[in-house]
Amino acid sequence: MSLTLKVIYAAAGGLLAFLVHSLNLQATKHVDHVYQYAASILVGALVAYFIAGTHHGWLERTSALETANADLKREMEERLQAEMALRESEERFRDLFDNSVDLIQVVSSEGKMLYANLSWRENIGIAEEEVEGFPVFDIIHPDQHAHCMEMFKRMLSGEKIDSLETEFVARDGRRICVEGRCNCRFVDGKPVSIRGIFRDVTESRQMEKELQKAQKLESIGILAGGIAHDFNNLLSGLVGVVTFVRSSLPPEDKMIPILLEAQDACMQGKELTSKFLTFAEGGAPFKKCISIALLLEKATGVALSGSSIECEFAIPLDLWRVYVDENQMQQVINNLVINAREAMGEKGLLKVKVENTVFTAVEGFTLPPGKYVRISFTDQGVGIPPDILSKIFDPYFTTKNMASRRGMGFGLSICYSIIKKHEGLITVESQKGMGTSFHIFLPSC
Repeated sequence: MSLTLKVIYAAAGGLLAFLVHSLNLQATKHVDHVYQYAASILVGALVAYFIAGTHHGWLERTSALETANADLKREMEERLQAEMALRESEERFRDLFDNSVDLIQVVSSEGKMLYANLSWRENIGIAEEEVEGFPVFDIIHPDQHAHCMEMFKRMLSGEKIDSLETEFVARDGRRICVEGRCNCRFVDGKPVSIRGIFRDVTESRQMEKELQKAQKLESIGILAGGIAHDFNNLLSGLVGVVTFVRSSLPPEDKMIPILLEAQDACMQGKELTSKFLTFAEGGAPFKKCISIALLLEKATGVALSGSSIECEFAIPLDLWRVYVDENQMQQVINNLVINAREAMGEKGLLKVKVENTVFTAVEGFTLPPGKYVRISFTDQGVGIPPDILSKIFDPYFTTKNMASRRGMGFGLSICYSIIKKHEGLITVESQKGMGTSFHIFLPSC
């Protein structure tokens, strides 16, 4: 407030004091001294002067408080809008992450889960409330622990990892092959979290293996076809010569047994050429629509004849018919049952289960969607060690003595080739000491 305004307030205060003093004089008829008039006027002026200054201070402080209150209100509105925008942004990104088919995770520097998107949780089988604090190495396959731990330490040290492949293990026991990228987040030079985005490549890896296996068998089939025809011609000539020589000798001749043995060896060679032809174009199946149940029971019974192994069948009455070559399917059944018989040592139980199955495009199989009949052979044998499980369908791979006729290592290769030509699939599950299960999938007609 300006000095002039304060003087005006003081003059008004003095005048008011004079008027009050005059009114009091008229009322009381008491005459005061002159200095009392002056003192009253001076006190009134001073009081008005200070009241004017105090009032101005109040006005200034009130104005300042109103301004501060308006600023605070505006700041609160801005902060509320920012919080709403942040919440919308978080919801938008959460929705984006949860609708991603990729497996997205955030792991603390101690290896504890901080965040996992919906796809990650559904694939692994972990509820959302279980994610935070879950040890990430609990879902990594034991075979990959050392490799992942090394990658984890390298990322914490600041090294950039362009790509990472590993295997997760879901709660239901499924092995999920994943590939992706990870990077470490640093705050003030310290590692805070590792963010990873992975893609489930289990199906594509399985398809690659099946393709490689099919290409390998196709190459062998081309070679086998040419060799089989030439070898068969040589054997035919050799059998003719042996037959001619044997017919020209008297029955009591000492050479007759030798010639019979040579003839038997030639016939075994012709049998081998027929197996080679299974891989060649000449081994294409002559298929027709049949019920597999009778063929399955008959072929299994023949393969188990003479042994003490029991067989348990589980075949539904409404079993779909399949489009197969009966002779080739009998060969497949015979090979699988003989393998089970040898694995159990002539004693045990073989379970044969048949069921109708419908595959969709998202089940992770290499078969096209459609209706299939699944045939499972489960034995109680010694099982197959994990290190050779992937090799059992390779031609001439065997754990038996290669010098023996029983151990040529061609049976499962023939099974694989026949099922492949039937547009089906054969798979195996086994644990050492826990038995083996072979599963055949045949298209329904």
